[in-house]
Amino acid sequence: MRIVLILLLCLSLCGCQKSTADQLKDLGYSEEDAAYIETLSEALQERFLQEFDDRALYYVMREDFREEKLEDYLRYDGKLDPDKMVELVNKGILNDADLPLYKELYESEFYIPAREELYLKYLKEYDTVRDVLETVNTNRYRELYEGVEVTDLSKGNLILVNKYYQLPSDYEPDDLVDVDPALGRGKLRKEVYEAYERLYADAKDLGYDLKVLSAYRSYNTQYVIYNRYLETDPKEVVDTYSARPGHSEHQSGLCLDVSEPGYSLDDFYLTEASVWLKENCHKYGFIIRYPEDKTEITGYQGEPWQIRYLGIETANDVVQKGITYDEYYACFIDKR
Repeated sequence: MRIVLILLLCLSLCGCQKSTADQLKDLGYSEEDAAYIETLSEALQERFLQEFDDRALYYVMREDFREEKLEDYLRYDGKLDPDKMVELVNKGILNDADLPLYKELYESEFYIPAREELYLKYLKEYDTVRDVLETVNTNRYRELYEGVEVTDLSKGNLILVNKYYQLPSDYEPDDLVDVDPALGRGKLRKEVYEAYERLYADAKDLGYDLKVLSAYRSYNTQYVIYNRYLETDPKEVVDTYSARPGHSEHQSGLCLDVSEPGYSLDDFYLTEASVWLKENCHKYGFIIRYPEDKTEITGYQGEPWQIRYLGIETANDVVQKGITYDEYYACFIDKR
């Protein structure tokens, strides 16, 4: 009789033991989630049986989940974009000290996903994340004129011409018009010239006489100019103030050099007109192409006299963001 009672008691106790799935559902997991957890390792099942943890389950269910990294995922949960955080944790490079750097990098409007590996490569080599973004986005981690590409002419007024992007030697805009001799000399693309005329007229009303001193230049003309400078200065010096043939904005027909009568280009910065031009040219669709404080990015000495046409909307955006066109092109036009 005693044996029978013991057997009945054991059977009763066994019948009361809940399955893992039922225990998980009691904690708040859905039937589907509970079934999924049952397929995991015993260690993970035990972890989920301790308490309801939807964040841990989120990471466990990711395709890039690594069991040994779970506590690190949870450590940085909510502190960085989940996809980027998991990627960095899996690579073993995310830590508390550098978390602010990664957060600033990935949240920057100047972050280009396609260049991520380069950002990560140089993140520790520069003083700030901004330095890294500028250097990578403008290709300045490479030697000047290294890996040169032909610029994408389909971009129209927004093409980029610099020390990494060049125009074909036979390129010449098909809509060049002559500058009125009363306003200066040279040729410009029609739309650019019309914008310049508006700028000139408004400047004239304020007492400024912004004459065009140089506009469109052919590849051959730039070749002559560049090589003439080489007769007096070494190439590394010439490259700081003159473009190599094919790399001049002037060949695009989209830029022009201006100054006031009685002032050379080198003296233009002394005029009130130069201040007005810097503060207002974007209203007409132009930017100062080579700002004095951006030499490290553009590769050129400051040229307050050279303006580049982009169109009013883009010029305003470049100025509002406070960046060079080199970086703007990479971040908001090319995005490669």
